[in-house]
Amino acid sequence: MAPLQVIGSGWGRTGTAAMREALTTLGYDVHHMIVIMSDPNSDKQTFIDAWEGKEVDWNKPFDKFNAAVDWPSSTFYKQLMEVYPEAKVIHTTRDAEAWYESCKNTILPVASEEMAANMPPHVSAGQQMVRTVVWDGEMQGKMVDKEAAIQMFRDHDEEVKRIVPSDRLLVFETGKDGWEKLCTFLGKDIPDTPWPHVNKTDDFRKNIERFKSGRKPEGFAPVASS
Repeated sequence: MAPLQVIGSGWGRTGTAAMREALTTLGYDVHHMIVIMSDPNSDKQTFIDAWEGKEVDWNKPFDKFNAAVDWPSSTFYKQLMEVYPEAKVIHTTRDAEAWYESCKNTILPVASEEMAANMPPHVSAGQQMVRTVVWDGEMQGKMVDKEAAIQMFRDHDEEVKRIVPSDRLLVFETGKDGWEKLCTFLGKDIPDTPWPHVNKTDDFRKNIERFKSGRKPEGFAPVASS
């Protein structure tokens, strides 16, 4: 389905799950970390290769998608902008302190866990990719240092605003913005449905356990199998 029409530059825990649901409602097929962890056929290696500086075919991980938000796609937003020059960029963001607290209560405990021997192979492969590309890669192993992580978050916000042309960029503040701002940017009609609220802390923890046992997550639009 590639080329991508929407590229998300916002990091995890900035409302990317809600943005995936919103874009799905608007008719997009959206790549997100949930795809990596729930679809046994999802491509993980391309992201590792790209982080290691190898030449990659971005149409491979996105072959069933025309939009991508959340890690690991956001790590490569600059490369994706070049590969898909017509794509618009949505930068989900939030208060930096609130972002770190959300990470501390959700993804950081998962990142520090040892990979269980009985975990489904595609989940283990997804965890390894995230460690390579995100935790030890983009985040430089600094997520356990609150002040360093928050500064990296703020620097990332400023980098996106500096690099992405203003006519191609939507800065979307989680908890403040909604359908009108998104639909105006994308040229879509506003749907007659409330803005989605998904993947809160308790939901995240429950779905992590589902991933570990090979079960599908709950509370999300279905993942298109690749």
